[in-house]
Amino acid sequence: MSVPDYRNLRIGLALSGGSVRGIAHIGVVKALSGYGIRPQIVVGTSVGSLIGAGIAAGLGWRELKKMAESVFWPSLLQGKKLERFCSCHLPSSFADLSLPFAAIATTLPSKRTVVLTAGELGTAISASCAMRVVRRSVSLNGEKLKDGGISCVLPSLECRQLGAEFIIGSDVWEVSAFLRGLGMSPAHRRAHRVYPNHYLEAVHGSDLLIQPDIPIKVYVPGCVSIDQLIAAGEAATHRAFRD
Repeated sequence: MSVPDYRNLRIGLALSGGSVRGIAHIGVVKALSGYGIRPQIVVGTSVGSLIGAGIAAGLGWRELKKMAESVFWPSLLQGKKLERFCSCHLPSSFADLSLPFAAIATTLPSKRTVVLTAGELGTAISASCAMRVVRRSVSLNGEKLKDGGISCVLPSLECRQLGAEFIIGSDVWEVSAFLRGLGMSPAHRRAHRVYPNHYLEAVHGSDLLIQPDIPIKVYVPGCVSIDQLIAAGEAATHRAFRD
């Protein structure tokens, strides 16, 4: 589908989890802006919630890049430091955002997906990023919440539920990249045996799926890695439009 075919639709951007790999989402935003495409709805899981909140706050890709460069990324694995980072770079609440935005978290022990759309932004992002083993759960609205990737790593369907008519999914999830490298794509006849159902449903629910090729060396913190991640997201977006 060519760009003009969906410029008149309400575009939703679904950003997956993926730890530091989420910086590649910035490259996706950069490439989309080059096509004149700006999402009207943004939904993010885990690191996707952090980048997504920046997009919903009106930040362009250059500002998002500066935000990424301003921190030693492993420190954001700590909840309090992540919330302080959010308070420095993002609005304090969902109500202050320029675009409709949702952060995805998971309840414990039921592992139910929770779509957070109101309240304190930093707390919601912290809950969405509360990785298993690494982080304690976040208490919010009477529930214990953990990383959204547990139940919804790519929030395409949740983006549509918020009113998006055309979903662009940016998938930087480590597991999907690893499985694709082994020749097991979501389209494989045995994909249901290795991929969680919520991921397969999200892939099928995306109208345009962007999957950056990200080298393992980008896990080393630094500006070089940030540039490589952004370039990977940008290249994957252009590739998705050509296919």
